[in-house]
Amino acid sequence: MSFNPEDFYSYFKECYKLDYKEYSVNNIFLPKYQFKWFVSRYEELLTHSLPYIPYAHKKIEDLEKEIELYRLEKKLFYACFFILGKSSSLLSKDKRICAPLLLFPANIVTVDDEKYLEIEKDEVLVNQSILSKLELKDQSLTKDLFIKDISELIKNLHENCTELVKLLDKYFINLDTEELLLHPKVWPASKIRKHLSNADFEEGEYTIVPAAGTALLDKSKSTLKVVNDLNEIINKGTFNTSLNNLLQGNANENEFQESLYKSRLNTEQAKALENAYRFDNSVIVGPPGTGKSYTITSIISDLVANNQSVLVVSKTKQAVEVLRSMLIDDFKLKDYLIHTTGTQYKASLKAKIRKYLSGILSKTRHNLDEKKIKNQYLKLQKLENSFEELVDNELLKSDLEFSSDLSFLDKLKKLYFNSRFSQNTDIWKVFDDIGHSLKKLDHEVSSFSKRKIQANIKENSNIYRRDISLFHDALDSHSFTEYKERLEDVYHSNILKVFPIWLVNLADLNTVLPLQKELFDVVIIDEATQCDVSIALPAIYRAKRTIIAGDPNQLRHYSFVAKSQQLELQEKFNLPNDKLFDFRNRSILDFYISKVAQQDQITFLREHFRSTPSLIEFSNQTFYDGQLEVIKSTPKHTTYKQIELIRLDGKRDQKGVNKEEALAIIKKLRLIMKEHLNSSSLPTVGIISPFSQQVNYINKLLRENFGLDELKKFDIFCGTPYSFQGSEREIILLSFCLCDQSHHSAFVHANKPEVLNVAITRAKSYQYVFTSIAEHSNRKTSLLLDYFNFIKSFSHTIASEQEQDEFQKDVLLELGKAFDEIKCGYPVAGSLLDILITHNGSNYFIDLIGYPGIFREALSLERYKTLSRTGIKCLPLPYSYWKNNKKESVERITKLIKM
Repeated sequence: MSFNPEDFYSYFKECYKLDYKEYSVNNIFLPKYQFKWFVSRYEELLTHSLPYIPYAHKKIEDLEKEIELYRLEKKLFYACFFILGKSSSLLSKDKRICAPLLLFPANIVTVDDEKYLEIEKDEVLVNQSILSKLELKDQSLTKDLFIKDISELIKNLHENCTELVKLLDKYFINLDTEELLLHPKVWPASKIRKHLSNADFEEGEYTIVPAAGTALLDKSKSTLKVVNDLNEIINKGTFNTSLNNLLQGNANENEFQESLYKSRLNTEQAKALENAYRFDNSVIVGPPGTGKSYTITSIISDLVANNQSVLVVSKTKQAVEVLRSMLIDDFKLKDYLIHTTGTQYKASLKAKIRKYLSGILSKTRHNLDEKKIKNQYLKLQKLENSFEELVDNELLKSDLEFSSDLSFLDKLKKLYFNSRFSQNTDIWKVFDDIGHSLKKLDHEVSSFSKRKIQANIKENSNIYRRDISLFHDALDSHSFTEYKERLEDVYHSNILKVFPIWLVNLADLNTVLPLQKELFDVVIIDEATQCDVSIALPAIYRAKRTIIAGDPNQLRHYSFVAKSQQLELQEKFNLPNDKLFDFRNRSILDFYISKVAQQDQITFLREHFRSTPSLIEFSNQTFYDGQLEVIKSTPKHTTYKQIELIRLDGKRDQKGVNKEEALAIIKKLRLIMKEHLNSSSLPTVGIISPFSQQVNYINKLLRENFGLDELKKFDIFCGTPYSFQGSEREIILLSFCLCDQSHHSAFVHANKPEVLNVAITRAKSYQYVFTSIAEHSNRKTSLLLDYFNFIKSFSHTIASEQEQDEFQKDVLLELGKAFDEIKCGYPVAGSLLDILITHNGSNYFIDLIGYPGIFREALSLERYKTLSRTGIKCLPLPYSYWKNNKKESVERITKLIKM
């Protein structure tokens, strides 16, 4: 299917504009703007008088708790220069307009137990809502130009504000600026309220006054930057290579060399890494807790070791933050990544560049002996081949041993095998050597990849020093214009040779990186179900290859674009009425899953590392067809359930709050804190409800019942499933906030598969589920009721325990003399373990090989590696050796377990 690039991008841009919700503050005095505080006498932050000012907020403790609890959704802002007037909207009951022109992200600072306020001056936002009400004096002037001019001006604002007055008078015809000349003296809140009450405002006429204060606002999701990027791509009129191949249905396979990381990844993770090189477009489907983040960070590290650049983006800052933490803590890549979602990223970037320019680099070891690593892999391969050959010989012996009809040649083979291998313990030695080789290889790979990246960066720093220096000068510019001018002389592709990893929020891409086609080698879009197609396109345009990561069974982006609007736009831009253009219902993950040419381009991660069977099995069976292999399935994790259903006689009130469930959660939280009072490590705790009203009420109770220290110690966070996607906690308290009398629409929301799936899969260790729905509810069957029934009836069944063959019975009889906890046919991570012994908190798997029956075969080496990742130690036991050397076998197994 062929599309015109301009029509394609224009369609998605217009859909995005229809869906765009402006960031706005129309009247700061409205109740929805919480924790308001006003400067009473003089403004001292904007004019550089002070780095921070005393913050005498009467509700400072509650405000700090609110910021902590709603850190993903709300932000404290410092609002300046209030525009006063009257609204002409017929729908607005309160006609007053008291809107700040400028908003600065603000932080509370504690110095000697006193609270102070500081602002992030470089991150100024212009209030788009009030800006839309101001009329331009001249058609040659634009509001985009005003935003640029005022952003520059504010960096060097003088106390008397004359330059600001000149700028406002230059642009706007309906704004009285006279009062601004009083600055830095400000209007207190009482004076503003009095003026709003007494002044006779003309409709469409406004006054700007010197005032400043703070309010806790919902974080801005402004998308003007995305629209600007899409406009520029439309003007360029071309697709990048990867998107063009996707739309044309071309897989376009590239050459792939073996990765050094393959020994550190499971089969599916290794496939995802291979696909990052092999295909221009690939997809990683990562259900909850399957190591998606680890897979992505492994891919990033491997790409950087091969001198390639990576752009990592997501719609949520939280998803980017998870990857950043792993890249720094697990892969030690702090010096090579740029995290632009932080407020001080430019200062951090300048500091890093200064280090490079000054020669302050990590000391590089030059012994990059890649041949040594490859030889180690060859050695491991030979050992694995030897092991598989020994297993094949054992199975051949088994066929000869238990066959009743042997030819003369078979009898000679049997005689040979019995004499050749009766005393042979080679299989144990080879198996041990494989384990030692893997450990050594893991250490070598980690060390080598770090040194290789260091060497690459050092060499590139020398080659591209000029561009790095110019980039530093651009970042050090005093104005936006100067910054842009200096940036024109910089080759950004060279900058990426020294700083190859960029972590960016999708909405910020336009202000962070130039719109250069295929600037990066690879772009990775994480939590892609939450990303609509439009917001992802500028990131895809900036890279040669694309990796999309997410889970179609988790929460997706919401759109309010009507189907009729989509059809109109499809006609306007000569596009077919195809599912591909269903902006409303399709995320970028859906888009790619439907368009990749080969199934091989999609990787499904199936090993679940996060939680236990009782916590994940409902989702596994309901949403993933039982394909997840639960790693934490040993007796320690299955003897008891890690989930508890707590039924209450609560009622959901008219405000959408179930107070009984909320109070029960606070009570349970108190008990959890008490239980861990003297613990050396405290569990993290999450509280989830599908309904925001219940979340708000529980957060209110948290503020009233717990101190800030308590909330931080247990990293307590309360939110909806939308806040929790991509996150986890040791303990989850889940309030469904429903009762039998609840409205049908509330049940519909709680029963949405993606909402329920995210809500019930965040716990690592334990989950308390609170419900006010009666056990024998008259409600029709639903996912939610199925989940409650699952909790009540779940047990970890061991179907094969009674199916013991003679070999198993004999081994059990002998080992039972030394060990008490022995299980047969025990399911772990998708495999049935022939014999599982638990001793002193550790688990040991005896793999019986060669006796006819369901346990005749040996597990694959890949399965052994999987079990090893769960902490289970493995030992293959050939039947032929047991039969002839029972005493020695028992001694060896006992020694292994008791050592």
